[in-house]
Amino acid sequence: MLQKYKIPMILILSITMIILSGCGSKESVTEVPSVSESSLEKETISEISMPEEFRFEFNPHVISRDYALLYGENISEEFYSFCDAILHKEEAFACISRERLFQMLEISNSCFPLAQELIDKEKTTVSDGVCHLVYRYEAAQIDEIIYAFEKKVYDVIQNAIPYEEPDWIKAMELFTAVAKKDTYDSFAALEDSLKLKTYRVIMEDTGICQEITGEYIYYLLQIGIDAIPVSALNEDLSEAHEWVLVNLDGKYYHMDPTYATNYPDSLFFFGMDDIQREYYGSLPAENYVYAESDLYRDIYTVTDRRFEKFWLAESYEIDHISRKISVTETNTGEIHIYDFE
Repeated sequence: MLQKYKIPMILILSITMIILSGCGSKESVTEVPSVSESSLEKETISEISMPEEFRFEFNPHVISRDYALLYGENISEEFYSFCDAILHKEEAFACISRERLFQMLEISNSCFPLAQELIDKEKTTVSDGVCHLVYRYEAAQIDEIIYAFEKKVYDVIQNAIPYEEPDWIKAMELFTAVAKKDTYDSFAALEDSLKLKTYRVIMEDTGICQEITGEYIYYLLQIGIDAIPVSALNEDLSEAHEWVLVNLDGKYYHMDPTYATNYPDSLFFFGMDDIQREYYGSLPAENYVYAESDLYRDIYTVTDRRFEKFWLAESYEIDHISRKISVTETNTGEIHIYDFE
């Protein structure tokens, strides 16, 4: 029941911005326990509260609630119709405009990664309220791609989260799973639009920040945790970066799974507020763009420091029976133990 994350490392406090938008045998005598010993053992076992296993079911329909602010209340229904059309290999579905199609393709980066892999967006057209879909693969191959994708997502999430726990524990476990799974692709060219998409990093375990961000968001949405992408230019406007804004218990937190790929057992970049986010990467809050839009910026101000005690965690261990999490601090090696709640 002990889930352990451990590596020997020292935190580098100043991080260069990552490119755009880690038995021998012996005789023994078996003793028969007395009645009192057996009774004590049974009593002890019965007192252990075993955690409930987490059972994940793939959901083809996920979208952040925040997109309703950007694209209107009907966006979820329209987006799910878009998803279903692709999953059923339909050639047409209702779509109000080509602009709307590209909005849904943008959303799909973190809410339906299959779309950007399966659809040829250059050949797909919209006319008279109907979108005419053009696919990049034959029908049989599409079925194989969909099956392999859903299986990969299922395996990553189910292996990352063994037990039913609070959302922040699940978010932490997925954060570490992504950091361990992925490597940063320092050779990717930003102009290679066919190559840079969330689908790639999910299936191939390598990508850049915008892909890894989309992957983590998609996993979170799959288990019912709301999240959106955030991007920004650094302080001297020379480089850009993208990460995740997660809603836990009604409050927002910055999570950077891309930086975490360099420190896959740490919690340096988990649950950050605006100040901590700015510190890593010289990313001023006034430069943040939330969910590809400058609208409603005020609602995303992140001030809660609930996870501050984890920011120096070079490694951590989760004990699901005692419901405690222990963290080992970088440099000092001190161990601190905290209750889940």
